Amino acid sequence: MSAEPTADQPPDVRAMQRILVELLALEREVVELEYVRRSDALERVRDAVRRMGEVGSPQGILDRAAAELGASSQFDRVLISEVRGRALHPHAIWRRDGADGSDQALEQLRAAPISLEYPLIEDEIARRPHVEIVTVGASRSRAAGSLVEALGWDAYVVAALTVHGSTVGMLHADATASGRSLDPLDAEVAALYAEGIAGVFERAVLRETLQRHRQELQSAIRWMSGRLSGLPAETDNWRSAGSASSDPALVDSLTARELEVLRLLARGQTNLAIARVLVVREGTVKYHVKNILRKLGATSRAEAVSRYARATGAGDS
Repeated sequence: MSAEPTADQPPDVRAMQRILVELLALEREVVELEYVRRSDALERVRDAVRRMGEVGSPQGILDRAAAELGASSQFDRVLISEVRGRALHPHAIWRRDGADGSDQALEQLRAAPISLEYPLIEDEIARRPHVEIVTVGASRSRAAGSLVEALGWDAYVVAALTVHGSTVGMLHADATASGRSLDPLDAEVAALYAEGIAGVFERAVLRETLQRHRQELQSAIRWMSGRLSGLPAETDNWRSAGSASSDPALVDSLTARELEVLRLLARGQTNLAIARVLVVREGTVKYHVKNILRKLGATSRAEAVSRYARATGAGDS
């Protein structure tokens, strides 16, 4: 049944129906505006997470995380903290109105890390990661007093930063300066950013760990090559007895693909890295490595690389 007024209806009925039509139109407009607001807010957060993924280092991510969210949201202040043991250590703060007062507030908070214990809301979020909007007046006994004192918060949103299921940090944000009340979209924005930053941080830590292991392997290979090339001439008899380990014929027994794998091993590449270079599965690389060890009579990757270097003269200066 149409809500549009018709000419045969009494004037007061037609007036009421016009009002109803206008209210329905206004409701649709409000719904559309809220949809656009939400879509725009979440897209800006996703863009911020993508930019953070280009930072690379875990330390750089922590340093920039607060400013990146602040510039991509309607929050007035954003605080990023680390969880160490059972305490919350503020790391970086961003303010929309500039840096005035930020450094002082951060130093004040750093001087007294927040102990994560009952009944603080932060303690609950650290143990059971989730997002929550905290109204200080209604939750004064549970809000972190030092945060409220240093930042003058009336209300704030807090979200956990989790890596491998453990809370490693927290995100706090507010809109006190602008006088805007925090709403469910603010909680959704904080949750999306916290999840994205945690993933970016986890990948950065993994890359750093892999790079460190690669450097350690390369150092070990260089050390072994140096030890082998520096053996005294009196060991010639031992070398003769073990000539099979440096016999060029052994290297000749390797297939072209196995030689490719061995050369990449000599550069300190992991199985996964080799698989990506050769565009094969990691299991295929493991199969080639197994054959290389068998053919060279080696018991480890490092020994295989050493025998390859001695047989081909690759380690000679």
